Amino acid sequence: MTEVNKQRFYKKLAVTGLAFTLVGAGTLGLHSLNFTGEPTVASAAAETYTTTANLNIRSGPSTSNAIIATVKQGTQLTVVGQAASGWLKVSYQGKTGYVSSEYVKKSASSTTKTYVTTANLNIRSGLSTSSAIVVTVKQGTQLTSTEQAANGWLKVSYQGKTGYVSTQYVKESTGSSEPAPAPAASVYVATANLNVRTTASTSGAVMATLKAGTQLDVTAKAANGWLKITYQGKVGYVSGQYVRALAGMKVVSNPESIQVVVNKQNKLPENYVPKDLVYTTIPFTFKEQTEKKKMRSEAAAAIAQLFAGAKKQGVTLLGVSAYRSHATQSALFSSYVQRDGYDKAATYSALPGTSEHETGLGIDVTKGDGTCAAQDCFGGTKEATWLDAHAAEYGFIIRYPKGKEAVTGYKYEPWHLRYVGKPVAQAIKSKGITLEEYYGIK
Repeated sequence: MTEVNKQRFYKKLAVTGLAFTLVGAGTLGLHSLNFTGEPTVASAAAETYTTTANLNIRSGPSTSNAIIATVKQGTQLTVVGQAASGWLKVSYQGKTGYVSSEYVKKSASSTTKTYVTTANLNIRSGLSTSSAIVVTVKQGTQLTSTEQAANGWLKVSYQGKTGYVSTQYVKESTGSSEPAPAPAASVYVATANLNVRTTASTSGAVMATLKAGTQLDVTAKAANGWLKITYQGKVGYVSGQYVRALAGMKVVSNPESIQVVVNKQNKLPENYVPKDLVYTTIPFTFKEQTEKKKMRSEAAAAIAQLFAGAKKQGVTLLGVSAYRSHATQSALFSSYVQRDGYDKAATYSALPGTSEHETGLGIDVTKGDGTCAAQDCFGGTKEATWLDAHAAEYGFIIRYPKGKEAVTGYKYEPWHLRYVGKPVAQAIKSKGITLEEYYGIK
């Protein structure tokens, strides 16, 4: 066996832990090793290495030593010295141990890299799916990273926030000639029923037809006024003529809050469903037991008290519509667009995801005889007057008051109640302001 082959043979044995029984102390120049005590380690400046496979950290430089930790591929380790036989002394989460140099590589110097999400993805506060969600981003979103965290997670920054994402759902941006992604801060919406095509042309095959009001995952601008989108995991193209960017639209981070502000600039997470929906006990203008009779449990109890309080003062009310699912709101808004056009529909109906009815905290009510339901004629009735004077006593506000259209984005709706809790409702009522003005947001 040649000397080179001997060296390779012995190195392989060292990694598997057999070299210590087969190789004499002087054969590979290992005379300085002490296998019964702390191994002699060549001191070195601390450097960062990244594991190239799932890897055991051991108590000594041999596979016969005890495993003190197991780390995943992509984990960063601090190397504090070189041991013999191809082993490295490392520090990891406050522990010191040894790993085979065969399964690590020196990390590149820290530089900012751009990554693109390959799926809708949660950015979390820590390196685990049990960590809190900081923000949810859509497929195709660009993230910047300056360092790789442990266990297959990446530390990223997005719109001024820092968090962690699984490397399984991002890829490094190549900087190719592919058109730049559309700004992540914008939400796009279809202003008419719209075909998604396989190419950026009407000659492309129709993949799907989307309803007016559908929000789009736009990833790039294609040629000739077309936009590249992702839809149900597939890439397609839509004409920019029937799409509008809603600049500044944000996804709310606290959808479960009783005081959550949902409006034309602040939308609920995609397909959000409240966790504590229950059927209300109040009478409605219809008998069927549908989702429109549901509210969140706290709001449902409060609306029952409001109806009872009104009844004692000679005012009879009926519910018209409470909770609406995302699918219901989508169908409703689309029907209004078909009837009145997008711009007019947007003055009195909410885009899917921006409707208070989807929170389970909003409800439309009307008179006890069922007339003027969600109609302008409800304004000025004794029922509307009573609600304006007393709703706050039960934790509700008139969400879209008269004279505040420029603030709320919607016309006066004396029939639309929103539950926010008694303290906030009474403060808003006493000051004559809106929910947006109370929190100082748009």
